[in-house]
Amino acid sequence: MRARGSRRLVGACVGVLAFAVVTGCQSSAEEPADPTTSATSSPSTPSPSSPAPASTPVVEPADGKLVKVPGASMRALPTYERNSDFGIVQGYRDGQSSLTLSPSLTMAPSLDAYAREWIREHGGRQVQVRQDDAVAGGKYSAWHVVDTTSDPTQRVHTFGTMFLDSAWLIIIRINLEGVPETLTEEEEQGVIDSLLASFKTDLD
Repeated sequence: MRARGSRRLVGACVGVLAFAVVTGCQSSAEEPADPTTSATSSPSTPSPSSPAPASTPVVEPADGKLVKVPGASMRALPTYERNSDFGIVQGYRDGQSSLTLSPSLTMAPSLDAYAREWIREHGGRQVQVRQDDAVAGGKYSAWHVVDTTSDPTQRVHTFGTMFLDSAWLIIIRINLEGVPETLTEEEEQGVIDSLLASFKTDLD
């Protein structure tokens, strides 16, 4: 098909133009493609200057026992056993960390006001150190504070979240003298992320 098309093009040029123009048409029609241009425009050849897309770590929600309180629930880690049951307050733990979930009473008009209220009532900013807000259940914003002074054997992460006219507290304690061993910072963050990812309200 390519050779036949070239001959037709040359014939048309001979009938209309001078020999020099015909030669130019043949040269233009049959000129091989620049290999550099072909290699650059090939969709199968990745550009060396384009960085590979960053992979987003997938957080697997905890899949242990159901931790249920009015209006919301979470999943414990598979290693957790129940250590407290006060109806609206549920606690689970193992030798390295623990989880407490409970409803919270607040009249705060916003998440930030809720955080300030809780910090003020629990030792102030010198005790409850505000962190960047987190996400619970993949979609609920939660304030986050860390307390390292109230109990020297624990680092206490407290998260507060609100939805409609309800609020909840999620408290994750990390044992600084863990059994069988203390969690590394990476493992600690993994525990927190996994537990938070399991949060649900009753409307989910």
